[in-house]
Amino acid sequence: MNILKEIAYSYIIPFIGMLNNRKNRFVNIIYYHDIVRGNGKSFQQTNIELFKRQMEYITRQGYKTLRFDDLNDDTLGFDSKSVIIAFDDGWSSNYSEIYDFMKVLDLKYNIYLAVDKIGSSPDYLTWDIIRKMHDEGNVGFGVHTFNHVDVSDLTKIDPSVEFEQANIRFKDELGYTPLDFCYPFGAYSEASNSYLIENTPYVRLHTSRLMYSYRQGGKIVFGRCGISNEESMRVFRAKLKGYMNIWTKIIG
Repeated sequence: MNILKEIAYSYIIPFIGMLNNRKNRFVNIIYYHDIVRGNGKSFQQTNIELFKRQMEYITRQGYKTLRFDDLNDDTLGFDSKSVIIAFDDGWSSNYSEIYDFMKVLDLKYNIYLAVDKIGSSPDYLTWDIIRKMHDEGNVGFGVHTFNHVDVSDLTKIDPSVEFEQANIRFKDELGYTPLDFCYPFGAYSEASNSYLIENTPYVRLHTSRLMYSYRQGGKIVFGRCGISNEESMRVFRAKLKGYMNIWTKIIG
């Protein structure tokens, strides 16, 4: 990123977002993937020490962290001191590297499960661990399709597998139907939104766009703020506050 883009990304866009922060109507979401002990990489791997510093900042600033279950209270709106911390896919590090640490800080978090990956290798969580995390009350869960595929073009997938089979497995393992769905790769379309709203039990659809979340068909389409390992603490703070949600309005 050249210096002009860096200035725009780190200073100008967050400033415009701060002036427009009233446009945020729903709780802000930040998300990660795998947490690693070595060098992080972009949005896919976050170094554990960097992650801990970010979580300690959230604690010092007095943020309230929510599980997906907390959103079932439909009276909840945007609160500049509330945040959803989420993780895509179901990496084993979401338990092994951070679970005890997050409990000590009393921070709730959430995981979107790519259902068929669960228990498939040591890189991913197992259902036994997922049940433990859920039952102890610190972690919420949603669905990230069955096979972790791009579902923006519904003609290229089998909805009975990616949504229905994923929901059945989820319910068999955790005892309830998932209400939160996250698009793999952040890829979605108006057609996929409409299909999910009309044909699935999901009440919240989570994209990977830096945008203001909105209500559609009585449900909520969420924008989310991915946290990159290479971004500054300044950008992290802006994303945490919802200032970067202006991005789609400016950049498209």
